[in-house]
Amino acid sequence: MTECPALSTLARKALDVLRRGGEFRYALETNSFTKREQFKARLRTASGRTVRGIGISTMYELKGQGLIAPANSTSVSTYYRLNPSPCSNHAGEINNCASQG
Repeated sequence: MTECPALSTLARKALDVLRRGGEFRYALETNSFTKREQFKARLRTASGRTVRGIGISTMYELKGQGLIAPANSTSVSTYYRLNPSPCSNHAGEINNCASQG
């Protein structure tokens, strides 16, 4: 097994979820307590469940490494999935890291 020292444990877990059809959703949400709107990042599984504990910092880490790319966008939300580009610098890293448990 090869190690992926550049990625955090949460990023590796997120890659596993993304590899199985999940996606990051960066969207404008209303806080139920303050009624203020703010942007939130949520990792969702292929079945639509939210993965707790993985958010904006993990999304930015994967985005910075070029491992995720925007898949769909509206005026208030952007969805990110695994980068399908075969010329990505980290294509091998996706396969190596996502397979580690």
